[in-house]
Amino acid sequence: MIREFVILVSFVVGTKAVTCESPYHSAATFSTTDAFFHSSTTYIIEFNLQCSNNVKDMAVYGIVNGKIYQAAVSEETSKHQVSWQLEHEESAAQTFDVVIYDEDGLTSYRKAERNHDDTSKVKSLFTVQLKHPGVSKSSPVASETVVTAFALIALYIGYHFKSQLMA
Repeated sequence: MIREFVILVSFVVGTKAVTCESPYHSAATFSTTDAFFHSSTTYIIEFNLQCSNNVKDMAVYGIVNGKIYQAAVSEETSKHQVSWQLEHEESAAQTFDVVIYDEDGLTSYRKAERNHDDTSKVKSLFTVQLKHPGVSKSSPVASETVVTAFALIALYIGYHFKSQLMA
């Protein structure tokens, strides 16, 4: 009986989520803008996260337009990355607010969402803005380049036939 109690207590203590205190971050954002070569638009936020309590291996989540994404962590650089994709039709020029939460914050967010409370009042670690300029469906080669190439080919063919007629 005591053994089972000790196992239960150690399990509860071991699964307690770790909270990041006084988070400091630096972030970089990326998005694809070429609809000619890609079938959908990809958005990426990469950030360093440092906590004053030196927490390591902490699960971090990003919320974009109400959707929750778990951040991946690079083993080489210890940077976190949140990424998602949208169809080109949904990828007009816009700014995305990506709200970053630790496990405790995500739990509070889900609880507020479940109770139909205001989720913006839930304390997040920080927010990153991704400014997407929109997608372009134009060809990667300028039309002037194509016209010039056709003109040069036509001149070469003309010169070649003229040389054969003169010979």
